[in-house]
Amino acid sequence: MAKTAKSPITRKRAYTSEVSKSALEKAKDDINNKNMSVRKAAEKYKLKKSTLHDYLIQKHCKQVGRNTSLSHDEELLVCQRILTLAEWGFPLDNLDLRMLVKAYLDKRGVVVSRFSNNVPGVKWAHSFFKRHKHTLSRRLSQNIKTDRARVTTAMLAEFYSNLKKSLEGVPPENIINFDETNLTDDPGKKKVIVRRGTKYPERIMNSTKSSISIMFSGAASGVLLPQYVVYKAIHLYDTWTEGGPPGTLYNRSPSGWFDSCSFDDWFHKIILPYAKRRTGRVVIIGDNLASHVSPSVIESCEKHNISFLLLPPNSTHLTQPLDVAVFWPLKVYWRKILENFKKTTVGRLSASLPTDCFPALLTELVDKIKGTIADNLRSGFKKCGIYPLDPQKSISRLPEDSIQDTADTETTGLPAEVSSPVVD
Repeated sequence: MAKTAKSPITRKRAYTSEVSKSALEKAKDDINNKNMSVRKAAEKYKLKKSTLHDYLIQKHCKQVGRNTSLSHDEELLVCQRILTLAEWGFPLDNLDLRMLVKAYLDKRGVVVSRFSNNVPGVKWAHSFFKRHKHTLSRRLSQNIKTDRARVTTAMLAEFYSNLKKSLEGVPPENIINFDETNLTDDPGKKKVIVRRGTKYPERIMNSTKSSISIMFSGAASGVLLPQYVVYKAIHLYDTWTEGGPPGTLYNRSPSGWFDSCSFDDWFHKIILPYAKRRTGRVVIIGDNLASHVSPSVIESCEKHNISFLLLPPNSTHLTQPLDVAVFWPLKVYWRKILENFKKTTVGRLSASLPTDCFPALLTELVDKIKGTIADNLRSGFKKCGIYPLDPQKSISRLPEDSIQDTADTETTGLPAEVSSPVVD
């Protein structure tokens, strides 16, 4: 019967530990400075003579095991990206780390044969943490029930405390709020005149539940930045980009929502050019950043003195300036514009809003809000207490039970909830 070959056992070398290496260095110094023999130095520091001899001639001193897939400098760069995201309030888990490395490799056009589709394995992530245990650590997060996840005064107080530090010395034109919204194909309900007693009045108008995603961004000074449109499609056609507002950019994704590629493109083509024209640090405020972040965005932020500040979860109705003062009038105007379009020949014959008609309708919408957008943006930042900084603007709008719950929690000595923002 043929024997199965045993796999070789990898043994750890005698002088790979920190203690042995320290003893080897001392023995080496004694040999060089005191003319001590190798045998006597080995006896003094309780080392094997052969081990000390090999160390002196630099035999077997190379790193044990094969080379890492990423170079030392690349791994340090990944560490820095992880720490930056943690400072923004978005700590990564193992899967996030692996996808971050994939995005980094894909951007550089590098293919690592050891990785499946350039995604590192679970074992790689474990080894990565072992190599950088002096810089990184993993901690178990705490889950809270849905009824405890509501906004409290403690969460907002923590947020505004961080906000005060982040916005110190930052002018209003350098404070940017961004938020993704969608414009639907449904003009909504409308009151009509019918015979008395009619319970379910109806009107003939084609509409669907489809929608088009748009990223809006504006500064606390009242400046509205160009819009960024994302269609639900595999391909992007020229007719879908003609006739839109000046500076508007267009993209597409299979889901119709912003993904990391869309966010990366939006950041580098709209936010970054604006930030480069500003003097000093630029702070970008938003929520739901997790699915959007990419290594290139982090790198650009570090290079151009830009930082993200994430809003507390479930608090956009209190802390998101675009939600508070811009999107409501925007949607009202959109429903009127869409209703008028549905009455045209093209609108009546189309089952849904034709994509090539959307840019022109968006131009009409932007023209409608152009006269009031600066005041609305400034009012939104003020109402949210972001600029000028005033935490009571948001805290005073909390329900009484949220304030009472927080007071009860602090009285009982239990830890008050603090914000743990996550990135869309």
